[in-house]
Amino acid sequence: MKKKILCIVIVGVIVFFGYRYFHNLSAKDVNSKSIQFSYEEIPNFNGRDAYITVNDNKPYFTNDEILTESSVKYGPPDSIKRVTSAMACIGYDSMPEDDAKDDDISVEPTGWNNVQYDCIKDNDGYCQTKVQLISWNLCGSAADKRNVIAVSPYLRQNMNMFAQRVARYIDKTNNHVMYRVTPIFQGEEILCRGVLVEAYSVEDSGAGLSFNVFLYNVQPGIGYIYSSGESTYTGEYEDTVFSGDITRDYAYILNEKTMTVHKPDCLQAAKIGTKNKAYSNADIEDLTGAGYKSAECCNP
Repeated sequence: MKKKILCIVIVGVIVFFGYRYFHNLSAKDVNSKSIQFSYEEIPNFNGRDAYITVNDNKPYFTNDEILTESSVKYGPPDSIKRVTSAMACIGYDSMPEDDAKDDDISVEPTGWNNVQYDCIKDNDGYCQTKVQLISWNLCGSAADKRNVIAVSPYLRQNMNMFAQRVARYIDKTNNHVMYRVTPIFQGEEILCRGVLVEAYSVEDSGAGLSFNVFLYNVQPGIGYIYSSGESTYTGEYEDTVFSGDITRDYAYILNEKTMTVHKPDCLQAAKIGTKNKAYSNADIEDLTGAGYKSAECCNP
């Protein structure tokens, strides 16, 4: 009898640790196998900095991962159906020509638990939004569930800033950029704590563009329960606005099809097709004098 009980215990231990091993392996998909990142080393959000640099701002791409032809690859969901990582070699040829016809993402990601709060001034007051790891204006798909996660409106705005930086570099140089976005989950949580975003310009070996940053999935004034996606009003950092030195050499994004002027951090600007998008440092008065009008969505 004792031997039987002992055998059952041993089998249980093997199954448990086998599951944990498989779970860790499945979360470490082929797109993220080169990433040497520890969330435990990330400081808590301080109410000022939307992101912090990681690995001395050097991306983790290995030589084998750096490509010269446009492509995109989505990692498989892990054992509890969480999105893992998306990696792309982005070129001018892979970026869309026309503006997005439909920005509604029908996929429901893990942790999706959307609630309205008076303290959230954008996103119609909702505390969550769906975002693509590889954004539409770079080459990403809104229909592929492996490319969609639930994040705060604050994180979406900050992710958009880095995506615009990549798009601007490609538009100016016609070079390729290796780009990888990896949601970071802690334990069995289903809402990510943030995203790791890496970029590396290929033809000039990173001289033109190279960064490695962790962006916090937080919303000023709101506290998230990452194990469920639920949220509560806290009022903490409620007056926080985007803070971070994201280098750019333009003041406005122009839609040459609709002849509208957008702020650089405008979410609608991310939906402008490559062939319709331009960047400008001109004064708003000069742009309106040239026939442009201020976009109602961001009112520059």
